[in-house]
Amino acid sequence: MSGRSRPSLQRVLDEPCAYLLWPRAALMQLAHPAIAPTEAQSGAYANRGAQRWSGTVNYLRMVAGGDDEVNRLLVREVNRVHAGVRVPDGSAVRRPAFDADNQRWVAATWFLSMIDVYRLLVSDIDDDVLDLLLADFARVGSILQMDLDDWPRDFTAFEEYVAAVQEGFPSSLPRSGPDADPEQVLPGDVAAQVFSAYSLPFRFVRWAPRIRVLTWGMAGPDLRTVYGIDWNDETQRRFEATVRRLRRITARHPFRRRRARRSTRRAIDGLRPQAGA
Repeated sequence: MSGRSRPSLQRVLDEPCAYLLWPRAALMQLAHPAIAPTEAQSGAYANRGAQRWSGTVNYLRMVAGGDDEVNRLLVREVNRVHAGVRVPDGSAVRRPAFDADNQRWVAATWFLSMIDVYRLLVSDIDDDVLDLLLADFARVGSILQMDLDDWPRDFTAFEEYVAAVQEGFPSSLPRSGPDADPEQVLPGDVAAQVFSAYSLPFRFVRWAPRIRVLTWGMAGPDLRTVYGIDWNDETQRRFEATVRRLRRITARHPFRRRRARRSTRRAIDGLRPQAGA
């Protein structure tokens, strides 16, 4: 039995390819009617997309590798950041970034994207391990104000939850027309920024075409329909070829997991002094 098919949460997140979870998760969040307005107004993708990308992955790794003290510090830091999120005009939710249902969906988009990236580029995962990983990942959502009782009990229930939320996606996302005010930013506009050069971490810029094809390949037909993505047989072949190429690269460079662990330790060390700030 291969250890790769029975990974821990830490092992999954330490894989270098874990960084590829972010674009797909971001697109799933922007397609959620209750989350999209806040994401569009925050401007995070336009002016600090790279920081948002790397910060998300570092956060996930810190939760997976941290102890109770680290998680308490993360709760404080996440709450501080979320307290600054503005409420969109006309929103019925007073504090959207603290809404438990919204944060459950955010956690779900990260988990699904993380699992799909690992299964695509590293190895399949045994069914019982999927249940264990899902239960372990609940820590991520709890720090985000998610109600733990609402987290799916097993991977089958998780898939049913994701499918139910996706049924509520709009048929398409609104985008600004040529006559719109320059200040106007709609969810469809923000989605276009997910793959822009200024949203990508610098080391990923040259990989942008492959990141796009991987993201949309993992997204599935429902999400591609929301964004109006034309996915034909030729695109599918490019996606499968990209997967084969990156799977070989991933297999040749396992040492990079140590780099991820060092980065996580540095991030945790940088978080601790803030407790006395």
